[in-house]
Amino acid sequence: MKRVLKWIGIIFLAFIVLIAAMAFPGMHKTRTLIIQDVDISQVQDGTYTGTYQSFRFTNIVEVAVEDHQIVSIDIIKTQREELSETLKNEVISAQSPAIDMVSGATLDQNAFLKAVENALTQETAD
Repeated sequence: MKRVLKWIGIIFLAFIVLIAAMAFPGMHKTRTLIIQDVDISQVQDGTYTGTYQSFRFTNIVEVAVEDHQIVSIDIIKTQREELSETLKNEVISAQSPAIDMVSGATLDQNAFLKAVENALTQETAD
C-alpha cells in the first residue's frame, strides 16, 4: 500500500512540474510584450480582427475604424471581462493601444492590448 501511495505522489508531483514548466514560458512572453503605438492616421476605415494567444492568454478583438479614429472595440474572447472593458474604453479614449498600465494586471492587460495592436497593424480590413 505504501508503495502505491508513493507512486501516486511521484506521478502527482511530476504532473505539477509539467504544468508549471508549460505555464512559465507563456507568462514570461506575455509579461515582456512591448505594446507599440499605432499611427491611426494610416489605418483605413474598416473592421479589423486582432488576436493574441500564448498559453492561457487568448484575446480576440474586432476594432472598428472610421475617419482614422477607433470608434469601437468588440471583445470576442478574453479571460477578464471587466478588465477588458476598462482597457477597451481607455484605448478608444487614447486612440492607441499604447496606454498606461493598470496596476496588478500586467499579463492580462498586455495580452488584450497586443490583440488590439495586431488588429490595427493588419494590411486590410475584414
